[in-house]
Amino acid sequence: MRRRYTREQRAQLLDLVAVGDVTVPEAAARLGVTSSAAYNWVAERRRLARPSGARLAASPTFVRLVPGAAADSSIVIRVAGTEIQVRRGFDGELLQAVVASLVEVAQ
Repeated sequence: MRRRYTREQRAQLLDLVAVGDVTVPEAAARLGVTSSAAYNWVAERRRLARPSGARLAASPTFVRLVPGAAADSSIVIRVAGTEIQVRRGFDGELLQAVVASLVEVAQ
């Protein structure tokens, strides 16, 4: 039998995922929603947010970085032909804004 979810559950899940604090499965578990329903909601929101006729581009995925043993470690992110070297102590919000801008320009 198909489960029914409230609009509030859906809105809360989408807000949790949009903020980026939790993954889709984590948000689903917190709110008592199946992962499949949660993934469908997220996909629908992305589909509706895309302007009609806009071409599909791979959207950036952000992950939580956990400090490791290496003190001087860094990662390199390549977006639309641009390389960004990210070092310890970076501003996550600024990085997200820069990547989003690069993706927009590339489209």
